[in-house]
Amino acid sequence: MYVCQHSCGDISEIFPDLIELGLDAYNTFQPEIYDVVQMKKMYGDKITFYGGISTQRLLSNATPDEVKNAMRRLMEILGENGGYIVAPTHAMANDIPTENILAFLEVVKNQHLIAAE
Repeated sequence: MYVCQHSCGDISEIFPDLIELGLDAYNTFQPEIYDVVQMKKMYGDKITFYGGISTQRLLSNATPDEVKNAMRRLMEILGENGGYIVAPTHAMANDIPTENILAFLEVVKNQHLIAAE
């Protein structure tokens, strides 16, 4: 059985305990509160990060090109050697422009191209 924990907010202080208890995946990984590079370095070989695409800042406020660029960067960092499930940090609210949802879908659809770069 795989175990996935959902928790909003910064729970990095208890990550070692959760991993020791057998946690396989953590949702929702919020880039607003975590140092993405540091968290991947510290825990990326022990746990799968789920989320990372900010609904609060990126998807709701950025341009479509900014969404694509940020997603590609995040997917490259968190996806290195596996251990990442690309997803929005939360449900997509109605304040997210349609163009940004389409940009999100385009990057996800073409993620195999990111892995080949």
